[in-house]
Amino acid sequence: MKRRRSLRSRVLAFTLVEMLVVLAIIGLMGALFLPSMKSAIMRAQSVKCSANLHAIGVAASLSATDHNNTYPEIDQAGDQADPIYSDGNATNLIGAFGPYGITSNSLQCPVDMTLAPSSFKSYGSSYEWDPVFDNEPVNEPVIYISPTTGIPVNSARVRLAMDFNGIHQSRHNVLYGDGHVRYH
Repeated sequence: MKRRRSLRSRVLAFTLVEMLVVLAIIGLMGALFLPSMKSAIMRAQSVKCSANLHAIGVAASLSATDHNNTYPEIDQAGDQADPIYSDGNATNLIGAFGPYGITSNSLQCPVDMTLAPSSFKSYGSSYEWDPVFDNEPVNEPVIYISPTTGIPVNSARVRLAMDFNGIHQSRHNVLYGDGHVRYH
């Protein structure tokens, strides 16, 4: 005696062709969304980098408040202070801003950490401090043309720190003296 399949069990089953069509649709959707996902991941990494630079800006502001309202003297982020500074007070970013909450994690750009010659691995920081404004007043920084001649600049236009290299789609995240970070 042959058993008949019930109508109900037959309706619930998928055929091989239906499964292949569903897999093809999923694959097509994945191929369409992959470039936008990659772009979103890169933008998220750039935002994390901007947040790190903003934290450095807050630490620089707090440090300046404790030191006669002047920016600290920082070696470009090396592990040791550079002996070329005349007064010998130069330190690295951790030394200058560690007391204000900056850690080695704060100095790591997510994109830089994926590069083979990483700036963080070479210098201890993914970010470069601009030495032009070492020991300059926060509210009225001056760019010196000669040892006796200087031009006052607006702190909102002063670049304090930035990525060592243009690693965000050939662009930099830049920290300015007033605390804002821009993507150039």
